[in-house]
Amino acid sequence: MSGRMNFKTFKAKLYSPLFYSSSEGRTIKTREILSATALMHALGYRYFDLQKKYILTSEEATTPDYSYLNNLALFVSDMKPIDVRANERTFRSTDYRSDRHLTTNETNIAKNINSKKAVPEVLETSGTAWQTVRNYMGISPGSEYKFSVWTERELPQKLFFRMGIKQTGEFRAKKSDESEIILNKYLLDNVYDIEESVLNRLGKESKKFVRGNDPRLQHFIDVPTRLANEIAEMILK
Repeated sequence: MSGRMNFKTFKAKLYSPLFYSSSEGRTIKTREILSATALMHALGYRYFDLQKKYILTSEEATTPDYSYLNNLALFVSDMKPIDVRANERTFRSTDYRSDRHLTTNETNIAKNINSKKAVPEVLETSGTAWQTVRNYMGISPGSEYKFSVWTERELPQKLFFRMGIKQTGEFRAKKSDESEIILNKYLLDNVYDIEESVLNRLGKESKKFVRGNDPRLQHFIDVPTRLANEIAEMILK
């Protein structure tokens, strides 16, 4: 590394509803652990001059590729839930031809989405104008998280950033005492190309490993700070 690595832990509070695509389909649900990929983008846009990609075409639109994150002088943990209410709901129907939107927080309507006799399903197959019907399940304001950041830059003691679908989730964070570190396996393996021996060591020394049906949702829980620092050194060298 060319300079001194700064390691800080922040406690963040959410001030507006957050909708983040942990899983796709008729129901778009945000899991309580927020992925480091989302946090990297949020901090990258705000503090590290990361350029936004407004239009994706061809394979870029369907195949996740975060290789460009390796160019940031930044490494982050996943966001650990401290006090989280994952019950923010909105029902949305969108007709792309007429650009109409209908939004309601009525839970009973949202529950109909996965029903075999649901009205939204009839609308989608009836040839009418409705194009998509989805149930968004997100994180409510007031929810709190902790995360760790490794960088050679000197970050402010207080951070402000937005993340999620349409950048609706507004976070404010301040420096905090060290906390349980959660590392994202997808980033370590597919973006940073961390050696298999190091990943195996993470699996052994972490408290547990959470497997998800999507590689991006796999997490090493309670990673020893010493080991997390070693990995950060490898990435930011």
